[in-house]
Amino acid sequence: MSTSTPSSSSPIKRLPNFSLYRRAGDLVFVSGQMAFGEGFRLIGDDVATQTRVCLENIERQLKAAGLTARDIVKATVWLTRTEDFAAFDAAYGAFFGDATLPARSTVRADLMVPGALIEIEAIAQAGAGQA
Repeated sequence: MSTSTPSSSSPIKRLPNFSLYRRAGDLVFVSGQMAFGEGFRLIGDDVATQTRVCLENIERQLKAAGLTARDIVKATVWLTRTEDFAAFDAAYGAFFGDATLPARSTVRADLMVPGALIEIEAIAQAGAGQA
C-alpha cells in the first residue's frame, strides 16, 4: 500500500486494493474494517470506541448491500492486545444488544495501521436477521 504512515493525526491517502464488501448469492462478505472515520483517520484511543466504530463501518457496508447488522452470521476479530479482550467483548455485546450474536473468532495479531487496536470482518446472510 503506497500511503504515508497512518495514525490518528495522519489520514490514509489511498485505499488498499480490495472491495469493501462482496456479494455471493445470499452472502455478503465485508472486508476487515478498522476504526476509520472521515478522511480515514482512526477514531478512539481505546478498544471499546474502536470496536464500536468498526461495527458501525460494517453496518454501513451491509446497508449499502441491502442488509443489516442483524444479518451477520460470522465475525472474525483481530486484537492487538490480549488484555483488551474484556473491553472489546463488552462493546461488541452492547452493539448487538438482544439480537442473536454471530459466530465469532477472536485472535491477537499485529495490525497494518499504527494505532489500530482492532480489525473486524463479517459475513452476513440475507434474511438471517429475520430468523
